[in-house]
Amino acid sequence: MSEYNLRTEKEQNIFSKTLIYLVFIIFTIFTIFPLFWVYYSSLKPQLEIIRDPFAFPKEPTINNFIQAIKVGKLNKYVLNSVIYTFVSSSLVVSFAMMASFAFAKIKNRATPILYNSFLMGLLITIQAILIPLFISMTRMGLRDTRIGIILIYTAINLPLAIYLGTEFVKAIPDSLIESAQIDGASHFTIFFKLIVPMSTPVMVTIFIFTVLACWNEFMLALVFTSSDTARSLPVGIFAFSGPLATEYGMQFAALVIGMTPMILLYIIFHKQITKGFTAGGALKG
Repeated sequence: MSEYNLRTEKEQNIFSKTLIYLVFIIFTIFTIFPLFWVYYSSLKPQLEIIRDPFAFPKEPTINNFIQAIKVGKLNKYVLNSVIYTFVSSSLVVSFAMMASFAFAKIKNRATPILYNSFLMGLLITIQAILIPLFISMTRMGLRDTRIGIILIYTAINLPLAIYLGTEFVKAIPDSLIESAQIDGASHFTIFFKLIVPMSTPVMVTIFIFTVLACWNEFMLALVFTSSDTARSLPVGIFAFSGPLATEYGMQFAALVIGMTPMILLYIIFHKQITKGFTAGGALKG
């Protein structure tokens, strides 16, 4: 009887694992195929796309990319997105880590109030602040400027960054900081020579998340920019759904240009993202 039960339980486990793997395989296919379809469709001439949308290209061409850049001005939009993404991400990491050190290790009566004020930003949606933000940026003369977009991107990404950074810095033993203070180190020295080197995992995580958020952001860039000198890549890609709506090859090429950097970024740094969340617990251990 026991052997029969063991055999039955083993068969059930095999069936359960097989079913789980099957579900994951199906999910993976449905996730990857649209990306694969967009990539090879970007190499197809317009007539081939219309005749058979799902067929592989018979005569691959990069003309779609050339026309997308030339007609859609994607070269300008890519440059703007690169500036917005990396400047904003660098500012977010810098400000977030300085604030995290203060909130986690410099005790003060105002610390909990200030920290909770930043966390409130996690509950505020972009739609809720869009109108007052538009009025404020217009009055300050920062609408349709690169500086204005950078300031907005930095502000909306700080709450999450400060939360992640603070939770990580809290896990750094206080004894290390106390030893540095006994040796005469200032807060400035402790931050740059102790906190920053030990916080590299979470800094990389914050940087990657902010890069993804800024590169893919669409609504704010659409509302706060009106000229080619300030528009970002997502806004430029959106333009292909208007006057160029029938140019499917150019649309696919524009999507590929927008997606590829972020896909490569995630493939290269996906392990680092996981480390950023788990390293705090490792420090506590």
